Amino acid sequence: MMKSVHIIANPVAGGGKGLTQAHALVSALESRDIPVTLFITGKAGDGQAEAGRTATDVVAVVGGDGTLNEVLNGLPEATESALAILPVGTANVVARELGMRSDPEFVADAITSGNTVAMDVGIHDKQRFLLGAGAGLDAAITHAVQSGRGNKSNLAKWVLPALRVILGANYPKIRVTVDDEVVAEDGDYVIVGNCRYSAGVFPATPHADISDHKLDVCVMRQLTWLRLIWLVLRVWNPDFVNAPWIAYRQGQHITLEPADSESPVLMQIDGDPAGQLPATFSLTNWSIRMVRPTGSAGVSPVK
Repeated sequence: MMKSVHIIANPVAGGGKGLTQAHALVSALESRDIPVTLFITGKAGDGQAEAGRTATDVVAVVGGDGTLNEVLNGLPEATESALAILPVGTANVVARELGMRSDPEFVADAITSGNTVAMDVGIHDKQRFLLGAGAGLDAAITHAVQSGRGNKSNLAKWVLPALRVILGANYPKIRVTVDDEVVAEDGDYVIVGNCRYSAGVFPATPHADISDHKLDVCVMRQLTWLRLIWLVLRVWNPDFVNAPWIAYRQGQHITLEPADSESPVLMQIDGDPAGQLPATFSLTNWSIRMVRPTGSAGVSPVK
């Protein structure tokens, strides 16, 4: 049984549901006689700073993948604290992988059980990540959404920016290297995944396993409107990666570079804007303990 829990909550996550959900989680944990404290973020960076000051058995994040990323980056290296998620963000990819629900009672039960799984931690230029990264199309959408979503975030605020980016998309080419092998010189859209899901709900790296100490890379080349439509329809079948215009690899060191130095390529990490390529992704030599539901063996990769 976990001894103490510190909650770090983003009050504007889920269109403003974060604060209510955080207080509900406090009540659920207190009813189980678990000591709990609560910190509410006020601005970007607060979650990271608070995580750096925290010494507790469990750090529970109330928010989305972006808030979780902040907390992850604030925790001490090789921390012994476990991370729990009460997902109230837009995509909640990591929570989806772990089987965590947007239900304070469910999350409190999972924390109380003490059931955890060791999850790989990715790293790029000293920034850690759990979900993964994208370059090209989804990163351009992420940047467009971030610039116009205001204080509250929800799925509806992704729709118009996404359509504008897709309708006006030009695809600067991306060179992809995996463990010293050049996989592609002409990638249009590249996903680096520690989890199966990317771009919200799409299983873009369907063979990813959060504990295999590998990153999965999906490279889409020569994109057209017809191929985008095909991708949306076929991405639910893991065999989509066998298409001749898609390259799929697993490795520990991934480098993404603009194939043309005059054509900048945007990047996102864990669903938040992260500048431009070039970028190198690898894994830390330690894992983070993630709380998961009782009796769960974790969400296994799609085969």
